[in-house]
Amino acid sequence: MHSLVIMSFLGNNFAQYPLFRMKNLLLIAFCALACVQAKPQSAAATWSVRFSDAIISRWPGTINSMTGKGWEYSNTIITHGIEKVYNNVPTPAYLTYIRNYVDAYVNSSGTISASLVSLDRVHPGITCLFLYEKLKSNSADSLRYRTAANTLRNLLVGAGASYSKTSNGILWHKLSGYNNIVMLDGIYMAHPFLVKYGRLFNDNAAIDTAVNQALFVYGQLYDNSTHLIKHAWTSTPAAYPAWANASTGNSSEVWSRAMGWYMMALVDILKYLPPTHPKRASLITALGNLAIGIKNYQDATTGLWYQVVDKGVGHTGYTSANYIESSGSAMFIYALKTAADSGWISSATYLPVAQAGWTGLQNLEITNYSDSKPQINNFAPAMSYQNDYNGYVSILPVDCPSTLNPHGYAAVMMAASVMEFPLITLPVHFSRFTATSLAGANLLHWQNEDDAATSSYNVQRSATASDFQTLSTVPADGSGNYSFTDQQPLASNYNYYRIQALSKDERVVNSTIVAVKNGSPATASLKVIPNSGRNITVIVTGLRPGHYQCRVVNSNGSLLQQQQIHATNTSVTYSLHLQKPTTAGVYIVQLAAPGFQLTCSFMLQ
Repeated sequence: MHSLVIMSFLGNNFAQYPLFRMKNLLLIAFCALACVQAKPQSAAATWSVRFSDAIISRWPGTINSMTGKGWEYSNTIITHGIEKVYNNVPTPAYLTYIRNYVDAYVNSSGTISASLVSLDRVHPGITCLFLYEKLKSNSADSLRYRTAANTLRNLLVGAGASYSKTSNGILWHKLSGYNNIVMLDGIYMAHPFLVKYGRLFNDNAAIDTAVNQALFVYGQLYDNSTHLIKHAWTSTPAAYPAWANASTGNSSEVWSRAMGWYMMALVDILKYLPPTHPKRASLITALGNLAIGIKNYQDATTGLWYQVVDKGVGHTGYTSANYIESSGSAMFIYALKTAADSGWISSATYLPVAQAGWTGLQNLEITNYSDSKPQINNFAPAMSYQNDYNGYVSILPVDCPSTLNPHGYAAVMMAASVMEFPLITLPVHFSRFTATSLAGANLLHWQNEDDAATSSYNVQRSATASDFQTLSTVPADGSGNYSFTDQQPLASNYNYYRIQALSKDERVVNSTIVAVKNGSPATASLKVIPNSGRNITVIVTGLRPGHYQCRVVNSNGSLLQQQQIHATNTSVTYSLHLQKPTTAGVYIVQLAAPGFQLTCSFMLQ
């Protein structure tokens, strides 16, 4: 399965790369395939866990012992990365480490002991909301974290908001030395927090503020000739002639990490945004346009991206001073993988891009430090907007822990959190999913045994059974029993559907795929019954007679075995002996023919 994804990446991109670079691209592709098939099966072996454990070991107590930045994003981009790991691997030490940091600045009444003079100092609010959710069993603690979050919300939103804005209402990045300056970085620092706050507490003003500002920045700084986005804008360009265009106020360059911040902000905003929000489609359009640029400017040799994204090797303006930059690259990987898994962009087009980037990041930018724990290399240190291209490339890359810049750590943990999880244990379990034609519409019905773990369901449709788009989002109500009617099915021969469950700890699980043909009910179903040892019984009903390929894969998609099945009747029952040594866990049977696929997971004890 993964070899097809890698070859899809090569096929879509072959023509645009010079022949002398194709050997390198093929090497990356085959490394990617090997990496997928060799992906670790235990949480302890993941980069997510290894980096989290290394950070806590190197800087015990709180992350501020590394940065010395206090109540500021430099610390909470690390704790937010550990949050992502904790959601998949709920190790108590991770929660304690996160909490120790916040408790150093938030007292028992929820008062924050820090001056709130930049959007960088709003970012800790996302960690306050995390603790509010995780500690609801302790009402006093939960309340004080909500109080701290309230303070940050009120700083930016509402009649009493005191934070400075441009004349058209856009938040300054900082209050000192950044008069009327807006940067992509700031959208990530404040706006996912505002949307999550609004979703948790039914605060439409907080949500609308975040959405409107994120869309303004996109409209102002997006370059439709490259599908990329510039770093900064000012409403008073005469005050900043060294970098601001005199007529637009825009800066001139596409800085990797700035665009990475913005891409991560978009997917995190969409993750929390109510499905009925009137500007949701505009955000998805922005995300899709920027994904085009990321794909087009991915370096063919490494799978990663340059410090100045559009001036890499083979592009106009390149000089040898430009360099592959790992933090922006990791942020792109996180954003593309999240967006593709969520159905906001094409999975067939962009998952190979994310996988090639993830392979390059692991193979080229992660090494062992002197303490035998992982080190992330070649990322830009903390920096602001620069006057021009030379300004960005003259700031040389650093490593961590060789330096005390946290940005590389945070970015690689975000990428790892979506590329490595879930492992084997799925957070939700679909027990039934059917699709039936009824009076020109298709009625979907599904059941989930673990509904308490789910926040919502994305109903997704495809004409090809591979590239799914979200039709609607259905909030989980605790019943475990849901229906949705597709009133306008596609005119194609088949409509394929799947349900995507979004768990409360931000993981995503897809159902099996069902199909409806030309308004007729697709009644084919697949059932797997594990027997003793490594023997299973496969029962298929509703088939059209013909030849089918039966494949057994593990939870990572690695092929265990396959065989041809010839169906002479509409129902087939056959036994399989799993030939390869297998461990306990979840496995998947796939039955496929041109234009048709059924899948069913089973647990091997």
